[in-house]
Amino acid sequence: MKKNLIFASLLSLTIMLSGCGMMGGNSAGLQGNDTGGMLGNAGNANSTLANAGTGILGGILSSLLGNATTNANTIAGTWVYSQPKVTFKSENVLAQIGSSVASSKIESTLDSQLKKLGFQAGKTTLAFDNQGNCQMIRGGKAYNGTYTYSQQTGQMTIQGALGVASVTPYVTVMGNQMYMLFEADKLLSVFGALSSVAKTSALSSILSSYNGLQLGWAMTRQ
Repeated sequence: MKKNLIFASLLSLTIMLSGCGMMGGNSAGLQGNDTGGMLGNAGNANSTLANAGTGILGGILSSLLGNATTNANTIAGTWVYSQPKVTFKSENVLAQIGSSVASSKIESTLDSQLKKLGFQAGKTTLAFDNQGNCQMIRGGKAYNGTYTYSQQTGQMTIQGALGVASVTPYVTVMGNQMYMLFEADKLLSVFGALSSVAKTSALSSILSSYNGLQLGWAMTRQ
């Protein structure tokens, strides 16, 4: 049923885009006439419409197939830490923060804290196999552990590999990117277990003012 729906959507869009291409071609042919300037502009507009149609196609495929493809197969592999990540669980949180400047401050402070804990872009790695084993290399040290992932909740349980007994981040894989996010208070607990510095960090004081934030990091498939 889903494949038929995808095929029907592709067929209808192909017909629409073919029509747009014919209109663009006719206008381009008339552009050589002395009075063809306006029609030439129309040809450009039709070309833009065709490009927009391609965007519509991508949007339909995204809605049918989904962008996030998180499962055991997409998780397996080696991931390299790239940058801190801050997301908002609702628009109300964004309104509470009030501006991108405030969110940038949170991300900058998170970045500083992660660096203190040994997270280095391009160097810190987290590897998963298909048997539930994982290993993080952070700050020049290797931490071995195990993991499980629930597609129903989107949460991963990692034991040992982050340097603490157990953590449960939300994990999403989109293409070659992995996002590992925690509820703000949960991440502070992880930081506190890894370093006493984190317990009184500037990050803790900032986050105490907001509810509904998710923080963590982004990783790229190696």
